[in-house]
Amino acid sequence: SEVAERVENALALVQLPGYERRRVDELSGGQQQRVAIARAIAIEPTLLLFDEPLSNLDVSLREETRAELRELVLRLGLTAVYVTHDQEEAFALCDRISLMNEGRIMQTGAPRELYERPTEIFVARFLGRNNIITARRLSASNERSARFFTIDGGHTLLVPVQRSSDLAPINKNCTLAIRPEHLSIRRATGAEEREAGSNILSAKVRAINFSGATTTVRLDSDGLALEALVLELDTLSVGDTCTVRLPPDRISVLAMNDEKQG
Repeated sequence: SEVAERVENALALVQLPGYERRRVDELSGGQQQRVAIARAIAIEPTLLLFDEPLSNLDVSLREETRAELRELVLRLGLTAVYVTHDQEEAFALCDRISLMNEGRIMQTGAPRELYERPTEIFVARFLGRNNIITARRLSASNERSARFFTIDGGHTLLVPVQRSSDLAPINKNCTLAIRPEHLSIRRATGAEEREAGSNILSAKVRAINFSGATTTVRLDSDGLALEALVLELDTLSVGDTCTVRLPPDRISVLAMNDEKQG
């Protein structure tokens, strides 16, 4: 019959051929999730709605299932709306993400855009670790760059104008953000060349946390706290003085910080 054929095809698509007559208590957690997906696609929908379908699976099974789920949705040409609190899951599965906070959409875009170009402080903090810097925009230094004075540390940082003009009016406080992995650090030699616009600061190493593939280095630059995520530490130790570079094109300017304006 048509129903039996649809069931058979749906189970085959989720890699469970021949499971039509299995009882629920005979299925593993991952198999139960696949059966739920098979039920949804058996009716040949044009839109699939998922509400944290992988939250009850262990880490390895969750990673395997989400890869299969994305492949399945692409193969069938379906549109899917996927609700999750897991940012890694959202990045792995989705072509576009809408990040919500208290019922309000904060930002919508491609995963990489939200990660590397947040426009709201909530987005910057929710999607992974970030260096959050309170600053005041000074007048534009040239046609391409805007100057910002950091409230902590008193440093001047340059940011491309196209990334700062809308969200940071001149002489108003705002928030800057830069990912720890975008900072580059090296031991200070006393002979560093600081080119204009290079955003190179002197800092002291406050803590070093090794976590396997990467190492987190906590820094202090005249009162400005920074965190760098590096693959190699360049023989730095706690207490050493180093230079830290904040690439201008990696700095995001976030929505204006009204409560700190003066």
